[in-house]
Amino acid sequence: MASIPHEVTSFMDKMAYTKFEVARLVGARALQIRMGAPVLIKIPKTMERPLDIARLELESGVLPITVKAREEKKVKREMKVIPEIPLDEEDIEEPADAKEAVEEFDEELVAEEAD
Repeated sequence: MASIPHEVTSFMDKMAYTKFEVARLVGARALQIRMGAPVLIKIPKTMERPLDIARLELESGVLPITVKAREEKKVKREMKVIPEIPLDEEDIEEPADAKEAVEEFDEELVAEEAD
């Protein structure tokens, strides 16, 4: 895998693009060039690959593609308070059977939701 040239990384720092955004920008532009889109800069005769041309366009700052920054959503979450569990085995009440325990739990939930 080829590394990103220093010029592109310094451009990334200047424009505050992540390496993923740079890859997406260069890839999309290389595809456009490959499909026949006009090249926006003067390129050396030795440079033939669309990917290299797209990188050069990115470095030059003439790339006609922008990145729309996503805003982070601030989500307010309510935390449910869990009742304290007794640590002594003497304080633990064990129901007669599992069905009774489930019914008690369901009743407690209904009572909490009603509050």
